[in-house]
Amino acid sequence: MGMTMAEQLFSRNNKTGNAVYAGDIVDAKIDGVMVCLALDEIEKHMHNTGMPEGLPRVWDRDKVYYIMDHFQPAPNVEVAERNRIGREMARRLEFKHFFDSHPAVGHQVMCDKGFVRPGELIIGNDSHSTIYGALNAGGTGLGEADIAYAMTFGELWFQVPETIKIELKGRARPYPFGKDIILYLAGKYGDDFAQYRSLEFTGSAADGMAISDRMCMADHGVEVGAKFGFFRADDKVMEYVSARTKQAFKPLEADSDAKYEKIIEVDVDNLDFVVAKPHNFDKVVPVKETAGVKIDQAVIGSCANGRYEDILAAAKILKGKKLPSHVRFLIQPASWDVYRQCLNSGIIPDLLDAGAQVLNPGCGVCQPVLGVLSKGEVCITSATRNYKGRLGSTDAFVYLAGPATVAASALAGEIVDPKEVLHECY
Repeated sequence: MGMTMAEQLFSRNNKTGNAVYAGDIVDAKIDGVMVCLALDEIEKHMHNTGMPEGLPRVWDRDKVYYIMDHFQPAPNVEVAERNRIGREMARRLEFKHFFDSHPAVGHQVMCDKGFVRPGELIIGNDSHSTIYGALNAGGTGLGEADIAYAMTFGELWFQVPETIKIELKGRARPYPFGKDIILYLAGKYGDDFAQYRSLEFTGSAADGMAISDRMCMADHGVEVGAKFGFFRADDKVMEYVSARTKQAFKPLEADSDAKYEKIIEVDVDNLDFVVAKPHNFDKVVPVKETAGVKIDQAVIGSCANGRYEDILAAAKILKGKKLPSHVRFLIQPASWDVYRQCLNSGIIPDLLDAGAQVLNPGCGVCQPVLGVLSKGEVCITSATRNYKGRLGSTDAFVYLAGPATVAASALAGEIVDPKEVLHECY
């Protein structure tokens, strides 16, 4: 019987060595654990379960990655105290991979440093751990109690999910378009259509996508409820991963007779730019339906769209132009590696000359840490979520869109369709 990628992953990692299929319960060996921010929460769990000394050990110091993201540098005393606890814990447990004064999105660091490899099961204490599926790994987010157990024993139980196959037909765009595709899916099928399902993104458009767009779509898998969001380990993935690690890995490839719960076909050639209106990820409309909405702030960044290709799109649109004086345009690279790409390519001056603010790498623009909105303000962002209060005031309005739409709207001072400016740039 043929297997989906999720079934292959859990059959390989099953402690009993037996094959498993959708619906089966499995005790699985973990290949990697990404921890960001919340080591203090893990210590609290240990204390509450009668272990006053905290987490007793790490099962494999080469497979646990602690990346102090979200609030780095610390914005207040409370966060500084949480970070202090994390540092002490990292020293006590002798973490091999500890990123402290290295502000960045943890997921991007995992990919940059070669810690994500095809065919591996990698869990994280952040919901957007699904991003690892862009590199053909089984990535998923879990709570601190589960993470603490996995860090200690290197294993965890799962139910093997059913799989939905998303066949993306047509040609990949030369500019970032992954956000528009995943938003289209959420708008058409709802933000829970993949609840505890595994997604497999296939087809000519998927194969033609840049790694950055694949990361965006896998990352947003969790926004439609998915447990995993896989892409194939094609030549692009193999080249990306092999340039960052020398460790051996075995990619996942769904069998031709794999059984899917559902197959969804999307003709990418017929898709337009879209926007998710406040205050839900699935409140999606063509961008022309929101055209003319005045904005106060525009944002490019986060684990969804903070990569070089996303920032390059903004630089191309802004080059030689000036932002309106009333628009704040915040650009936050996802990591220092991405920041260096931007520096080395020479696009930073184009952004600064136009009036954009380029920030230190990190997660700040995705939550109310940097670029906080006041009552009545409107923001269009390529970050992850747009629910009430996500960027500050519950009386603010957050629109989600791809980097091209965000940059074109920043330049216009209102939401616009980016087609015309993109035609000039690509």
